[in-house]
Amino acid sequence: MKFINKIFSLKIIALFLTLSFSSQLIAQRSNQQGAMALYKQGLDKQNHDDFYGAAEDFQQALQVNPSYGDAWFHLSQVTYAVGDYSLALTYLDSAEKYAKNRSEILNLRGMIYISLGKLPEARKVFNDILKTYPNDIDARFGLAELDLYDGSVIGAQKLYLDALKRQTNNRKALLALALLSAEQGNDAATKKYIDQALRYHSGEAEVHYLAAYLEAKQGNLAEAERRARSAVQIESDFTNAYVLLATILYSQDRFDDVIDVCDFLIAKKRKTGEAWYLKGLSQYKKGEMENSIATWTTALTIKPDDELMRDALELVVIGNLPIEDSRRPTWAKYHIKKARDYAKAYMGEEARYEYQRALKLNPNDTVVRAEFAELLAKSGLHEIYLNQMKFIQNQQKENGKNDSTKKTYAQTRAEDIIESYESLMKYSLSAKWNVDPFYLDKIRWHIGFYYTKNTSQFLHPEAEEVVTGMAADIFSGIATTSIAVQNSPVKNYGEAYRLARQNKMDYFVLMKVEESEREVSLDAVVYSGRTGTETTRFNYFRTGNDRVSSVLRAFRRDLLGILPVRGKIIDRSVNELLVDLGKVEGMKEGVVLDVIKVGQIQTEDKGPGVRFNSKDYLGKITVSKVGEEICQGTFEQSGFYDRVNVGDEVLVRSMPATTNADAAVLSDTAPVAGENGDRILPEDGTAKKRLNAEELGLVKTPAIIDMIRAIR
Repeated sequence: MKFINKIFSLKIIALFLTLSFSSQLIAQRSNQQGAMALYKQGLDKQNHDDFYGAAEDFQQALQVNPSYGDAWFHLSQVTYAVGDYSLALTYLDSAEKYAKNRSEILNLRGMIYISLGKLPEARKVFNDILKTYPNDIDARFGLAELDLYDGSVIGAQKLYLDALKRQTNNRKALLALALLSAEQGNDAATKKYIDQALRYHSGEAEVHYLAAYLEAKQGNLAEAERRARSAVQIESDFTNAYVLLATILYSQDRFDDVIDVCDFLIAKKRKTGEAWYLKGLSQYKKGEMENSIATWTTALTIKPDDELMRDALELVVIGNLPIEDSRRPTWAKYHIKKARDYAKAYMGEEARYEYQRALKLNPNDTVVRAEFAELLAKSGLHEIYLNQMKFIQNQQKENGKNDSTKKTYAQTRAEDIIESYESLMKYSLSAKWNVDPFYLDKIRWHIGFYYTKNTSQFLHPEAEEVVTGMAADIFSGIATTSIAVQNSPVKNYGEAYRLARQNKMDYFVLMKVEESEREVSLDAVVYSGRTGTETTRFNYFRTGNDRVSSVLRAFRRDLLGILPVRGKIIDRSVNELLVDLGKVEGMKEGVVLDVIKVGQIQTEDKGPGVRFNSKDYLGKITVSKVGEEICQGTFEQSGFYDRVNVGDEVLVRSMPATTNADAAVLSDTAPVAGENGDRILPEDGTAKKRLNAEELGLVKTPAIIDMIRAIR
């Protein structure tokens, strides 16, 4: 009996274990099915470029099944697609734990290395793949990108052709070869490869999209429009194709059609910044200024970091609306916040730039003007500080806010500051000579800014016009320069030179802008307005936030860096001469100035610097006292006769030994070169910003790589 009971008990235990194991299998299977469903859902979103939605689904799948190798891999892919490369690499490490020795994982690692700037590591990864998988096409694509980074278009073409030998209808290879051929100006090869792509893949929207892009680049706008419409008919959610279509229509001046396409796209995907930009631009070109302002204002609440759209709006506002417009404070808020943030971080140049932008948009903001004045006072510019405080006081009087019976603390404080500073200024150089330095005409350099039309600018059409306008605008606070900006493109260098000579420019600048979704570069070539020869050229590259404003500040700083410090005699008392150069131009005791007859200074025939005839040299001044805007010195004449008159010009011959502490108070707002065009003033530690790719430790991505990489 005991034996039977024992057998029965064992059967019960076995049954229990079987049921328990079965329930675990069912639970595991259920989890796997749940993870797989989430994975498939994410895969569908990834295929429709909804990378953030796909990432969420893959993350949820991994919560259910943390060892799901494919989910880790695709999570890495979508993270890479949105530009978070370090995190994508972390996810890829997890994918390799559960799915070893897969070539697609290794290829993604190589592409991530490229994006992180680890080009030697990437090349090793791709070469290792080809050792194991000699016919791997994706590894060849990776090596082709590396060749493009190295500037070897021929090497890249060879690799894409090599891929075609292994797969004659490979879409990416055909499209990449078409793009590279177009980049080289080989129209016949471009047509050959795009026709092959259309023949093999006529039902794929991306092929029609790139065909439209290439036709538009060659100026075949009717055919480009037809191809773009084919792309959106095949894939109704193809955002880039709609943007390209709108851009093509814009190039044909069909502004109403552009607005229709943009409205349709905005209704589908409200955050499409390109659609908002093109809509506002088209409205402005139609003469609907208020509509364009309203469009861009709304768009910037959705895409606040779109610098070029913000710049376009601000140029329209500053150039067209009255100062009293009630909307100006709203537009200025963005720059006020940035200015205060920069000031807290002791980033003086950036803070000044943002305060100036805010005050350009809303000059009547006395609070912001007072903050800006405080910033100047901290830099040692007490006369300018006093001038700003007086301006604020006059504004308050005009606005009826200075009722003596109801003074605020701020008003009382402002009056006390003005009174104390006026007392101090009784003994200033300007008081001694009875000169108001803020009414001096200090313009010494006349420069023209021009640009040529870029028919390949599809992210922000008219970007060159906007950047050129902004470059001119930020020079408006430079007392010594007068900038003439051409608001329409010139045909070529010859037209720019003709305009510069007609307008008697000292220099003229031809600008070229390139941008991608994450990068912007500016090429600026400076020419002599007299001879038309090249003086110098500047190249800038920036990625990340505030890239446009950062490049513009660097351009302003570098252009001022080749302009000689140049002044004028404004008064005389026997051998004591007063010159309109001061601390803001880097003057100090012991500086020696050459005096040249007015109108006889010329720019060099080639390269930076100036020259003058020896017969027009009148003597030298040794500076003895320096104010913020003016200086006084002792004159030593050249020759027997004293020929110096008020109005004659001066150049810096030499400066005493200097240190960074002697730097110009505002080294980004005045010329800093000597007679030969070389910098003579020391840098203040923040004056030079390293903005080229090599110095920043960044890899500049050629625009064509972004296009090839985006091919799905």
